[in-house]
Amino acid sequence: MKNLLFVCGANGIGKTSICKEIVKQTPNSAYVDSDPCRMMNPFVLSDETIPTIVNNISSLILNYMDCSIIKTVVFSYGFHGRRKEVFEMIMKNMTEIEHRFIPFVLWCGEDENIRRMNEDHRSIERIERSIRNSREVYHNVHYPVINITNLSVLEVSKIIIEKAEL
Repeated sequence: MKNLLFVCGANGIGKTSICKEIVKQTPNSAYVDSDPCRMMNPFVLSDETIPTIVNNISSLILNYMDCSIIKTVVFSYGFHGRRKEVFEMIMKNMTEIEHRFIPFVLWCGEDENIRRMNEDHRSIERIERSIRNSREVYHNVHYPVINITNLSVLEVSKIIIEKAEL
């Protein structure tokens, strides 16, 4: 059975870096990054754009799941704003295939989150918006939580690989 490893968490927490490291450490895996699937100018989550974004992301995941050499698809996404709605539509599309869903929430203290975003050279405005809009969403997400405070990308990826039994 194929694995769909799902990693979520606040903006700037390190989802992309960690998922890329997981793929490096996990044979027969692939990473679906939602950013290129919703790259548009201007970026707007609306009734018109959401179906396109859902189809883009779902198609990539399903194509990897259909590939005989891929055993694990790693997918990261954030839930703030209407993105939770997008995620739910993507997951509805995943019912087409049998798979093991393995979710995790990445969490760290606010100071650590800000430090990580500063290391990413994000603007002060973007950092403030991220802290204000994307952290508290995860208080009500009922997936296993991994506190990544003071852990490196490699350390977190190894923890996830172990917990996911990949």
